[in-house]
Amino acid sequence: MNNNKNWNKEIKTNFDNAANHYYYHSSIQKHFCYEIILLIEKLSIRNGEWFDLGSGIGFLADEIEKQFPQKNVCRIDFSEKMLSNNKKNSKTILWDLNKGLPIEASRSTLLISNFCLHWLIEPELALKDWFFKLDEGGFLIVCLPTSNSFPEWKFTCKENDFEYSGLTFPDSNSLIKDFKPNQIYSIKTYNYQENFKNVYKLFRNIINMGAHSTKSKRKSISELRAMQDLWPKHKRNSVNLTWEICILVLRK
Repeated sequence: MNNNKNWNKEIKTNFDNAANHYYYHSSIQKHFCYEIILLIEKLSIRNGEWFDLGSGIGFLADEIEKQFPQKNVCRIDFSEKMLSNNKKNSKTILWDLNKGLPIEASRSTLLISNFCLHWLIEPELALKDWFFKLDEGGFLIVCLPTSNSFPEWKFTCKENDFEYSGLTFPDSNSLIKDFKPNQIYSIKTYNYQENFKNVYKLFRNIINMGAHSTKSKRKSISELRAMQDLWPKHKRNSVNLTWEICILVLRK
């Protein structure tokens, strides 16, 4: 229990520290905001409340409200500093989603979560809880990295006989195993590749997003140099980081 508490505290601290500059370093999160909006446009969603789970600075909620001006998306996050970066007069709830959904989000017609679920202590249980608390006929849209992400990073660690220190993301098949076929409206995976001048810039970007929490020992300077040497290179000796992203749409 204490280990989980400490882990959650580390995650929160890192996102708190990144809140003021998160926008400038979260290109992948912003990219998939628009993929989510394209999906929402195709859904027949009953009238009701919409919630953004793990909303961060509110970029997704803002873009949804631009596309659907009649909606006021409620933003839920456990970082007060992230919520303070939401636009003025936003509807927000300070809440740790490891405790389940706040009562205000029960029986909503749309729950959306972008790059949040994998940070929770028990992602599969959280997903089932969110789905259970939807209104009948409601939709749950979850976007998250999968266990197939970061092949370059894993390859480099294997070549150096280093421990892989990145986050272990959920397996998309394990997330849906307890749902009935008629509850899975759609599931799609995407490859998204980021390019950086070197490994040091790559890891700095992860830190700038607040996404550098790890249960592994931090790499030493000599280990980072070895990773820079062996990381697969591309044009002008740059390095790539490849994500596999899953967008899952569930209908109750």
